Amino acid sequence: MNKHIKKMVALIMGVGMLGGLMTGCGTEKNSQTEKKEAKVEGNTEIVGEDYSQALPSDYEGTLTMWGWDDIYYKAVTEAFQKKYPNVKFEYTPVANGDLLQKYQTALATGTELPDIAWAIIDSRAKVFELDMWEALDQAPYNFNISEVYEYLHPKMVNSKGDVCGIEQCLSPAGLAYRKDLTKEYFGTDDPKELEKMFPNWQTFIEKGKEVYEKSGGQIYMWPGVGDAQQFIREQEGKSWIEGNVIKATDSLKRSLELACEFRDSNIVDKLEAWTPAWYASYGEGKHIFAGCATWSVPFTIEPNDPTGKDANHWGLMNAPEGNISWGGTTLGISKTCKDKRLAWEFIRFATLSTEGAEALNKVGFLTSAIKPYEEKPELRVYKSAWFGDQDLGAYFLDEIIPNIKSREMNLDDNIIHETLNLITTALNNDRNMTADQALEKLKEELELKLSGYKVE
Repeated sequence: MNKHIKKMVALIMGVGMLGGLMTGCGTEKNSQTEKKEAKVEGNTEIVGEDYSQALPSDYEGTLTMWGWDDIYYKAVTEAFQKKYPNVKFEYTPVANGDLLQKYQTALATGTELPDIAWAIIDSRAKVFELDMWEALDQAPYNFNISEVYEYLHPKMVNSKGDVCGIEQCLSPAGLAYRKDLTKEYFGTDDPKELEKMFPNWQTFIEKGKEVYEKSGGQIYMWPGVGDAQQFIREQEGKSWIEGNVIKATDSLKRSLELACEFRDSNIVDKLEAWTPAWYASYGEGKHIFAGCATWSVPFTIEPNDPTGKDANHWGLMNAPEGNISWGGTTLGISKTCKDKRLAWEFIRFATLSTEGAEALNKVGFLTSAIKPYEEKPELRVYKSAWFGDQDLGAYFLDEIIPNIKSREMNLDDNIIHETLNLITTALNNDRNMTADQALEKLKEELELKLSGYKVE
């Protein structure tokens, strides 16, 4: 779960120790796609100890974990302890950007890893290659990946095709919009009407020009070019790396071109994403649209729009040209876990059970598992006082998720992310920089940072 994306981009690469601690690197960067796809599609039954039965309610034990989402942690652990009151948790807060280095350090020094290991999406491809994970699709766990939404499957496996973690919850993203502003400038605040009005980014740009002119340059379509580009670059579902080639032109050129068009058309403000001014903008009523994942509602919109509660300020819609998977954190079991049976019982409860889904629903999250929604359809319902009567849960599940193209993870995605963010900041600061210049600068930086790849 994102949480928040500001922290996500601050990843530490830990290059010095990486080579000795990771498996499947070098020539295996992307060489096992066929095997991965095969394992994603189904589970091979392995004979061994079976963890499928529930533990006795008086079971005693302690589980450790490192994490950064206190709301999630509290929700699922307290619900679990109602079922297993004799189970204790020891929680160590960490910054999600520090996790890769902390895991590497623990492996290098022989110090203890947490029993329940978290993995944020930004560094997950590298984290999943560390020799520390139980394969959850194998005995005695026998997890079947078809139990969770399909768009998540490529994001839960390592290069060998082993399931290393299960997604805590869904994190699909569409667009949030200010209803008062869409009604004023577009004549409607209905999501379906707005989706018809904005089938692609070119129409978005043209309408944005009209807004800028009518408002005297006071109202913008988006807070900043950085978060707009970050959203758009995830839409196509194209892998950024194929074998030993970084496909910068094929995968990223269009998002840079659109970022420049947004900037040059004056439809985006100049706010840097994840800064205090950017957060404050959600309550100012000057920006019509913003990327909106499930976690954006409780963590970005609600806290920063103090007058929006019960004021029907916001709506949720599909984005032009498709939605994205934005953020996400998995739960896995470390090989050094002292009570793997209890660890699996907790993960199964938190990520797959209806009881766990109920705990998530209370804090505005949607479980990644399919079955709980079938057992209790009311779990699909989630509303926010900032979004009026709109059922956000149903809209995310029925409208946003079906329009997501999921991109395969690669080991060095985090470095490409960071470099793209730097390039986009340069675009924001230098209005004379063209998309072609930005692309060439991106290639130059990637050739320096990732010299083992060909960049094209």
